Amino acid sequence: MKQMLLPLCRLLQEMQKERSFVVFYLCSSLKDNDEDIRQQFIESNHVSDELAAKIPYLDEKGRLNNRTQQKLSSIMTEVKNLSSRRDLVLTKKISVSDNLSFYGQKIIEPIIDLITDVALNDLQNDSDRVSAFSSFINFSEKMCRGFDHGSIGLSSKKIGKEDINKKYEELLTQQNTYRDNFIALAREEQKLIFDQYMTVNFDGNINDISAKNWFEISLKNIDRMGKLSVQLIETLEGKDDPLQKEPSPTKDKTKDKEEVRHSTGLNSFTKKQQEFINILPLFKGLNEKIKADIFRNASLGIYKKGKLLFLEGDVSDKLYIILEGWVKLYKGNSSGEETIVQMLTSGDMVAESAVFLNAPYPVNAQVAKEARILTMPSVNIRDIINTNNDFAVNVLTAMSVHSQMLMQGLESIRLKSATERVGWFLLKLLLEQGRVPDMVELPYDKSLIASYLDMKPETFSRTLKKFKQKGFEIRKDAVILPQVKALCGFCDSSLSPVCSRHGTPECPNPDCISSKDEIIFYD
Repeated sequence: MKQMLLPLCRLLQEMQKERSFVVFYLCSSLKDNDEDIRQQFIESNHVSDELAAKIPYLDEKGRLNNRTQQKLSSIMTEVKNLSSRRDLVLTKKISVSDNLSFYGQKIIEPIIDLITDVALNDLQNDSDRVSAFSSFINFSEKMCRGFDHGSIGLSSKKIGKEDINKKYEELLTQQNTYRDNFIALAREEQKLIFDQYMTVNFDGNINDISAKNWFEISLKNIDRMGKLSVQLIETLEGKDDPLQKEPSPTKDKTKDKEEVRHSTGLNSFTKKQQEFINILPLFKGLNEKIKADIFRNASLGIYKKGKLLFLEGDVSDKLYIILEGWVKLYKGNSSGEETIVQMLTSGDMVAESAVFLNAPYPVNAQVAKEARILTMPSVNIRDIINTNNDFAVNVLTAMSVHSQMLMQGLESIRLKSATERVGWFLLKLLLEQGRVPDMVELPYDKSLIASYLDMKPETFSRTLKKFKQKGFEIRKDAVILPQVKALCGFCDSSLSPVCSRHGTPECPNPDCISSKDEIIFYD
């Protein structure tokens, strides 16, 4: 629906420009840019009025559903109410940080969400092309935000300061992630358009440029991104020959980092994958029609170790479900230290509450061991929640199960001694893996395991030595048990439900009594 996408992209472009004007104006001591920023306010209003004039026509033609109308109405209300905020800007009675948050959260991110929504719901568009387009829109926004933070740093003479550098580096990481996603998802014609516009970019030292020149470069970048988005809209329609969906052996720049296979429905997954997906709490018991709607724009990807899925504060534009592998959720501080919040594996959703609540991701997510991950656009998931009771109930069930498991895991870790934590963790892995009865494969680095168990790496190493003294063979990526039931003394209420021996005469620890610091061996 180009009649809707084009004016929305134009509004996005003008709002990004206005934000850049506001940031530079509030940071700068110059007085000669009053007329320029006032002219930008006028241009923003003009583009907004053009979009508003199209709404009755699109509505009359049945081009706007109720969901789109509500989202569009909310955006137009925020834009209309900008006049009072602009007065505060012109008198410099409002902070830069407040404006950055306002424009991003109240106007720009909702516009990006609506652009993706409109593109996905146009039946003439190819879902894979739309996914690439969505990644580009987010890429361009992170780039614009990076320029704005550069303006803050240059104007305040704080470029090189830790807080400015940290935020700038975070945005650069997010920008690169969305760029990589675009390249992995895009068709050849989309890549060619992208390469054509991205051949010119600022690659000099930010310290060697004035704040004014940096601001002018940022405006040119926004214009460039706007022209690119218009070109990409023209590529959204049509279906590709499936044979053309394989990555080009010469053009695929991300092949060494990530291999992605795209799917537009559950039927395109393997039988084993379908069986696994069908038993997940989120999809269990749903009829085929609902599942067809849910998986209409789904993608299945293989992500290499170290691949960043998203950063804290990113827009929750995708629901990630792990089919194989491991993903770590973590928080970082200004000194670069990480705290592991959770380690996720097969069957887990990744920060799903943010997706369901339409809130920013609350943590960082990174692949800890090569993973096969199912992704679905958040807007599609939220829409189905609002219209289908069965799926809404499944969402509540899945979140409840996840919450309960998280609490049990935290309790199992925080309230145990070091020996108990390691024994419990090894038993948990043994029950989950189940391939070899007396071997535990360590799924990710020992330093990550130590962080997950809330202990220092040296404490983890010392604890492993205790196990070694009791006959365990400690390898680089595995632990060999001296006997099959050697870890049963570490069983508790969180693990017993998944143990096939629990409740049978074969269970050596029916009351799930922890062995404390004494490792008990069972015959």
